[in-house]
Amino acid sequence: MSVASAVLIWAGTALMAFATLWLLLNRDRFLRLHFISIGSVIATPLVTAGLALAPWSSWHDVVKIIFIGLLLLVTGPATVITTARAGRRVSHE
Repeated sequence: MSVASAVLIWAGTALMAFATLWLLLNRDRFLRLHFISIGSVIATPLVTAGLALAPWSSWHDVVKIIFIGLLLLVTGPATVITTARAGRRVSHE
């Protein structure tokens, strides 16, 4: 694995581990959503870029990896926003 690929993959993994730890330790539901968004907005692109730069990747593997990463990047924030709105409605009723 190239150095750039390894650094990106490990940075994304470490960021996701940090977010998961804080997610488990925090009880406020809206603050927990912020930690979930770290994974979809920051960690996913880092891991996706690292996997795309891996020396074993062929062009069709890279296209699939980038497509999956883009799906996670686009749908992640929308999922967090929808969950927050639903949580807000439930807490106000």
